[in-house]
Amino acid sequence: MAASVCNPANLWQAFERAVAAAPHSCALALPEGDVTFAELEADAVRCAAALAARGLQPGHVAALQMSKRRAAYAVWLACLRQGVIYVFLDPLNPERRTAQILERLKPALFATDENDFLAKVPAAADAPPPARVHGLSPAYAMFTSGSTGEPKGAVIAHQGLLSLMRWIRTWIPSPAGERFSNLNPLHFDNSVFDLYCGLLNGAALVPVETSALPNPLAWATALRRGRATVAFAVPTLFMALERLRLLTVESLPDVRTFLFGGEGFPIDALRRFHAAFSGRARLINVYGPTETSCICSSIEIDDAAIAAAGSGLAPLGRMHEGFDHAVLGEQQTPVTLGAVGELWIGGANVGLGYFGQPGETARRFQQDPRQNRYRSIWYRTGDLVREDENGLLWFHGRADNQVKVRGHRIELEEIDLALEALAPVARAVSVVVLGADGPEIRAAVCGREVVPLETIRAHCLQSLPPYMQPARVVQLDALPLNANGKVDRRAARELLERLD
Repeated sequence: MAASVCNPANLWQAFERAVAAAPHSCALALPEGDVTFAELEADAVRCAAALAARGLQPGHVAALQMSKRRAAYAVWLACLRQGVIYVFLDPLNPERRTAQILERLKPALFATDENDFLAKVPAAADAPPPARVHGLSPAYAMFTSGSTGEPKGAVIAHQGLLSLMRWIRTWIPSPAGERFSNLNPLHFDNSVFDLYCGLLNGAALVPVETSALPNPLAWATALRRGRATVAFAVPTLFMALERLRLLTVESLPDVRTFLFGGEGFPIDALRRFHAAFSGRARLINVYGPTETSCICSSIEIDDAAIAAAGSGLAPLGRMHEGFDHAVLGEQQTPVTLGAVGELWIGGANVGLGYFGQPGETARRFQQDPRQNRYRSIWYRTGDLVREDENGLLWFHGRADNQVKVRGHRIELEEIDLALEALAPVARAVSVVVLGADGPEIRAAVCGREVVPLETIRAHCLQSLPPYMQPARVVQLDALPLNANGKVDRRAARELLERLD
């Protein structure tokens, strides 16, 4: 085996290592049949030939709006091979939002299920050699909500993902013997774990179409049929399974490791989860912003962790080896141990900034705040945390108006601005409240005239993705203001909570 495969310098080399180790093992457990690592490599090389024929070179962008079919995984790998920056797009995005993203990216390729990219590639197509890709080469951009009213794309380098692949071995020493779920949508940050900690480490991947996620029975059945041994999802999905009394060993008999992250997990629900699988599976809570390559801290949820949590949310865990971090106060100086401050993160896993948004990049990606060292770039998470004497991080809210709903990161200002773009609306405010089925978005608007709710709903459908749609909108004569004349979001939340 070549030295580059034994010690991969980039993600394509990591995939080659997995292929060389077990070419005839299952790489994708698809409903229509298994795809081996050797077959997937052949698909990826064919796609690489097509990328080269279209003139795509390292640093060019490929936008992929594809479902979890064989072709999607092949094009993804081809991009890694040729140094092309890939971007998975949410097919449920309204056209206006997709157009915003495409305008920023200006992709050299836009691949969809409809144009069936893989089917058009000749079987005997000659691919160029793999591109010269190094650790700091960008691998992908992942788009999330933006406070300026436009989504922002976090750019992640190969080195951060190679580090993530090494990290999972602290919990799963031999990933190649496992079958990882791919419940997470490909455009969603948690899918990074599935693809890199799973498939590129030699594990079989069990894809579940995103359309199945609203139906807990459907996706649990898919995991059982695919004999998944590792399952990663947002807590909301596991809690939905529990409400149907399906979060049991009988429903998921092969799963030996559950991981969850992307939002807080209420400790009471986690206590029941732990009891249901005690002695049969490990439960691991993970934390990490999109901008730091998906995951940067973790903790096993055992009896001791549950006892320490008491009530509220599960701890975020301890920061992983290779990360620097600091909990800082308003003056960007370290707070005392146990005090609450903003979490800053440094290290090789920190991304390269936001695609085409230098202002947003400068605001969030800054030099080491403690030493101001040249080229030591840290990411300001905006998460308020405290660190205890055991090195555990505990979540205490946000320094801004970012929220999480079913694992999706949402800047409330983006919803406000979308509502205010409707001509009769003068001002708008959105909040997250706890509804009957979990967290939901509610909004209040005021303006010169009454706007039919149907008009507001239609406007939101055209402007915002499904997970950002307000569940309820009320019209007021005026929004509550604070002493500075700004909209008082806390007062608005109290008002909107009373709608129940």
